[in-house]
Parts: sequence; C-alpha cells; structure tokens
Amino acid sequence: MWTEVFWHISEDNRSDFEYTGGKNAAEQNKNKAKMRKYLYILTVLAALCSCQKEAVQPKVFGRYVPERKDDFAWENEYAAFRMYGPALRPENPSNGVDLWLKASPELIVDSFYYREHVLGLPYHINYGKGLDCYKVGHTCGAGGLVVLASTPHAEGETDGSAEDFNLFVGGPYDRWEILEQTSDKLVFRLEYDSLEVNGNILQETIIITAEAGKILNKAEVVLRGECKEELWAGGGIYLHDSVENVYTCDHCGIAAYAEDALSDKTAAKMNYEYNGSTSQGRSYLAVVTPHGGWQDIKDNTLFSVQPYQLGDTLTYFFGACWSEWSDGEQSFPTDQDWFDAIHL
Repeated sequence: MWTEVFWHISEDNRSDFEYTGGKNAAEQNKNKAKMRKYLYILTVLAALCSCQKEAVQPKVFGRYVPERKDDFAWENEYAAFRMYGPALRPENPSNGVDLWLKASPELIVDSFYYREHVLGLPYHINYGKGLDCYKVGHTCGAGGLVVLASTPHAEGETDGSAEDFNLFVGGPYDRWEILEQTSDKLVFRLEYDSLEVNGNILQETIIITAEAGKILNKAEVVLRGECKEELWAGGGIYLHDSVENVYTCDHCGIAAYAEDALSDKTAAKMNYEYNGSTSQGRSYLAVVTPHGGWQDIKDNTLFSVQPYQLGDTLTYFFGACWSEWSDGEQSFPTDQDWFDAIHL
C-alpha cells in the first residue's frame, strides 16, 4: 500500500526530480535532497509494514464459541482443543478435553467451525488440514482433570493400589473468562460449580495456558469444598475401546499414549465413506505432573496424579499431536518420537 502511495507522490513531483539544464546546481541539489527524503520515508514505512504483517500472524488462538453450544476452543501450532459449556449440559458432557488433530501449524479452529456449521462439512473428516476424531463422551478426554478419592478398607486404610480409589470427572463449565491473549499466548479460566466426588459437591476452577512453541498446555486447578477421603488429582487420557501404546515415567510424572487416529468407529466410517481411507495415522497424547506423582490406569483412563489437599493449587501439563503433523522441520512420525518429545 505505502509503495503505491509514494509511487504516486513521485509521479506528481516528477518535474522536481528530473534534470533540466535551465535549473542551477543549488536547485538540483535541493531536489535531490527531497528525493532522498521521500525514499527514506518510504523505506521506513515499508519496514514498519513488514513488521506489522509479521506481528499479526498469531501462533496461538482461542475463543468462546456460542454457535456450538458454548464450546471454549483453543490451539497452538501442534494441536487444537475444546472444552464443553453449559448449553451442552442436556447431552451429559464432561469437564474433559476434546482434541482436534492438525496437519501443520496453520490455525484451524475458526475454519473448522465454519466448515461444520455453515458449509455442512463435518470436522470429523480430514479434508487436508486435520480432523476431530477423538471421542470424549463423559470422560476426561485428552488431558482433562481427574480426581481419585479413596474407598477405605474395613480397617480404614488403603493399600495404595488403583482398586482402592474411585475416579471422578465433572460436567461442563459454568463460566469462562479470557485472562490474557496475544499472538503467542492464551490464558483463560473456566469455573465449574459442581464436581461430585464420593457424594461430596466440590467447586473447580481451572486456568489453562497455551503458548507458541510448547507442546504441552499448562493447567492450574483449585478445588474447593469438603471431602474427608484421601484425594489425588491430575491429568487423564481416556483410552477408548482398545489400549494401544502406553508410556509412563514415574520419576518425571509422564503418562503418554499413542493410538490409531480412527479409534472412534463413527470417525472411521465417515472418513472411509468420504475418501476410502482406512487410516489417518496416529494420535499422540500426554499428561505430566511436574513432581513425579502416580501413573496408572483405572476405568480405561491413563492418569498422572499427585496427592491433593482442597484449596491448594494443582499444576499439571497436557498436550497432543498427530503423526501427520509437520512444520517443515519438526515432526513425530513414530510413537517413540512423540514419547521422546515429551521429555524435552
């Protein structure tokens, strides 16, 4: 734009800059100085425009989605996610996390919703940019909060195994708020008024931070209320019908998972009917508690949790990616590539 403006300026002042023998040397030098001034201003404005274009290319994005029953969706370069809101309550959703696989760092959230709800093209089908193929239901999904509460033996003690605990997830959020949003970072808060744990009603606040260049989201959780049982809390991954490749690391708090991206039969059928595909690569997921914690499987849920006291702030991390994702330099073509990346 600025190049065109200054091209017209120079056209309008062409006579000022052309050499004519009738003008003296002083006038010519004055005109040359004016030309240098115009060129300097043009160079500066061009540089500013270039910087501005780079600044408005976000790597992280998120928003409240009223047109899809109060979803809150977000993404960075590696994957897109959403959590469910109050308008979906009649369908018995959870406080879990849904995962959308991405083929590249390109932002997809808005285009996926537009394609689904305006064009009628399901986001469960891969049209080249990625797809929603991870089924959540009433589970923790791809990194949502799980709470384990003890079920004491007759003598009042547990032996520390998963069988001595019940696993709980909640329902949809009640309120949302964006706390910070830039091109490289998103921080938002979701509040839940009712999370039932062993018959006790707790309140949950979760603050999620997504940043450019980071595979894992950060979750900061506070639970309030009363509960006498021993509690552990952290992130979980629902394993669907078949448990495939599970990786855990006790001392580093990692629980990671890889599975067929079309593990959900509905998504598998839709992709086959659209393009005859029986494979869409591998889905990769991970949850991490920063101080080691306890990694195990219960109710088909892989989890990484820590001891928890009501009112405290629990911090854990969760993230995901796809075997078909690449930014031109980085990719995760194998399960082991993904597991290795979580250690970095």
